[in-house]
Amino acid sequence: MPVSRRHVMLQGAVIGAGVISSTIPAMKALAQGQPPLRRTLQGLAWNDPIVETYRDAVAQLKAKPNSDKTGWAGLATIHGSNPGAYHFCPHGNWYFLPWHRAFVVTYERFIRKLTSNNDFAMPFWDWTSNPRMPAVFTAAKLPNGKPNALFVDDKDFGQTWKRTWPATKAMPANIVGPAVLQQILAATDYEEFGTSRPKGQNNTNPSWVLKRTGDQGVLEFTPHNNVHNNIGGWMPSASSPRDPIFFMHHCNIDRIWAVWNSLPGNENSPDPLWRGMTFTNNFLNTDGSSWSPKVTDLFDPEKLGYTYGLATPVASASPMPSLVAMRNKLATVRAAPAANAEGVKSFTATPPTGAVGTATAPLNVAVNVDPALLASVTKRTPVASGADLANFAAAQEQRASGPRVLAFIRDVKVTGAQDTEYQVYLDTPETNPQDGASDPSYVGTFGVFVHGEHAGHGGAEEADTNADPSFVLDLTAAIQRVYGSGMTPGTIKLRFVPTVAKPGVRPGTIRPGQVEIVFLNT
Repeated sequence: MPVSRRHVMLQGAVIGAGVISSTIPAMKALAQGQPPLRRTLQGLAWNDPIVETYRDAVAQLKAKPNSDKTGWAGLATIHGSNPGAYHFCPHGNWYFLPWHRAFVVTYERFIRKLTSNNDFAMPFWDWTSNPRMPAVFTAAKLPNGKPNALFVDDKDFGQTWKRTWPATKAMPANIVGPAVLQQILAATDYEEFGTSRPKGQNNTNPSWVLKRTGDQGVLEFTPHNNVHNNIGGWMPSASSPRDPIFFMHHCNIDRIWAVWNSLPGNENSPDPLWRGMTFTNNFLNTDGSSWSPKVTDLFDPEKLGYTYGLATPVASASPMPSLVAMRNKLATVRAAPAANAEGVKSFTATPPTGAVGTATAPLNVAVNVDPALLASVTKRTPVASGADLANFAAAQEQRASGPRVLAFIRDVKVTGAQDTEYQVYLDTPETNPQDGASDPSYVGTFGVFVHGEHAGHGGAEEADTNADPSFVLDLTAAIQRVYGSGMTPGTIKLRFVPTVAKPGVRPGTIRPGQVEIVFLNT
């Protein structure tokens, strides 16, 4: 029977609540001959054909020697050649999403061939609806007493690799909850959504894929980085694909990209520097030959052999003018940090010399700004959530049509990255560093992944591939909550608080190289 846009939704998607659950966007009826549907792991039993196929394939791949490039360890070297050395995978730039889409597809194809199950599609772990690790991954033995290939207790590289996140503990709402998903889906352009281009890119030489000098957006720096780090074991390392849960996590990241693409007004970057990049010899076909997809080859999941069943939005007759203007302003900022063009005003500050933030002594960075610009933000009408698909486009237009304030947190140096979440607040006398996301002054939480090396590079290129990460956070809503209409302070103060979600570990430290506050007004 036909699938109703109003009543049947993809697992994970109520836009207004910020949850990708089963309401919006709508699923379309799957016609005969369409590729297999990627489904949520939630509710799948041990003996579900999807779970059994994945588990059996992982066991077969693990049985191959580490030297076999088509085995479990061998395929993981596409991502990282050892736990501390990254190979082909990009993080911290705009190739993050398409590259990992191709990487997951590589495994999906191997699994189908190994199991002769051409109906298999990689399931996803919807950590918003189900924030605990799926039970089929957390027990060492299957119900029949046989070893569970999805459990991790590995010995390699001279050490034992086990997950450290408790099986019964939920991932924190401040990294996977509804409000985080709302922020992610509200991104007004691809580089805000999927992380921005590496600084200075002017061609499509493959070396740009490994430069992590872009500004990470919420999708990468909050759920992606922190889920990796929290799980522990292989997951916070370059060898993270050695953990079978890696693919459930990245399948969900990929699904969120597909959902964002399906929403009215959202489109991938038109820039040929992104679209024209080829991931030369990065991946393998199932016969062991190289697969070198171009970014544009990776836009359509159905052409890659799977679907999320998302309805395609009706194309708008003309672009929303405010949204186009906002995207142009963002492009100006990315092209020249500290840019001041029409509708763009930037203010910067650096932390005091030698100052670092700790859990007990957070780092405060004050940025002097124009009080009149700040007043314009406090007085604007708060943006509606876009509680259903019909209203989402209007909410995006409203978001883009008024003043916004972004904080670019650049060149961040941290310690204890694998165990620490770094929370950001507007610093006010009432701010309690431990209040978390319930505090009106709370802005967001970022994690730091990819703290290591890329293999086979050196000199200036090595510096770019191992650069300290940068992040961009939207301060608009927090400023409206904290300052209220008509208040005009001349300084925006940001407070950086390292904290931990794991039991029994100590938080690290943080020091941004620079904080840039940018006012955008269309």
